[in-house]
Amino acid sequence: MSEASYKVHRIGLVNVSSFLIYRPGEAILVDCGNSGSEVKILEVFKKLGLEPVMLKLLVLTHSHFDHAGSAGRLKELTGCQVMVHRSEAARLKKGYSPIPSGTRWKAKLLVTLGRIIARRLMKYPGADPDLLVDDLFDLESYGFPGRVIHAPGHTFGSMFVLMEGGELIAGDTLFGVENKQHFPPFAEDLPALVRSWKYIHDLPVKTFYPAHGRHFSKESFLAEYESAMKRYG
Repeated sequence: MSEASYKVHRIGLVNVSSFLIYRPGEAILVDCGNSGSEVKILEVFKKLGLEPVMLKLLVLTHSHFDHAGSAGRLKELTGCQVMVHRSEAARLKKGYSPIPSGTRWKAKLLVTLGRIIARRLMKYPGADPDLLVDDLFDLESYGFPGRVIHAPGHTFGSMFVLMEGGELIAGDTLFGVENKQHFPPFAEDLPALVRSWKYIHDLPVKTFYPAHGRHFSKESFLAEYESAMKRYG
């Protein structure tokens, strides 16, 4: 199946992005933003000529409120299946996932403040997952040439999607905020995040699509890679 057999469309939500992988008549969505984001997502569907029932699968790269907040509502409105890593299923059902530790001093300060004042803000309507991933899931079973791959670090159950055309939809395993580092400012398991980056280094990626910030090239990733491994590894 050629890379022209699908398109990747970024959906800009509140301080985060979700990504639609689609072709006429069917689609997969990666992440779904905060609670209430289903309205904007389904508006984009309409603009692209898609019906809600054409959404076959919602892949959650992890269970934080800004990635999974509208999962339950989207499932109700579209009938899609919801996928998450097995280790985050309980968090998704509960509708709460804790703030990871900071990897840099500013992030560590934000985490300290956030754990005091933001607990209520991070809650969202829980959702029941339909598919639990351990290490890898082949999207060919949904008719799309790609894989969902476990990449622990930002959270224990973080995942990304790698498509045949070289598009890596990263969740929070990498960041694309302008003039910032690609290495995430928050990590539940820092050594695991370093290992995930080493794994990604050898993948046939052309373009990274992070949930926060703009897309960037493999060259941009490689320009930071060695210094990130020295600093965090």
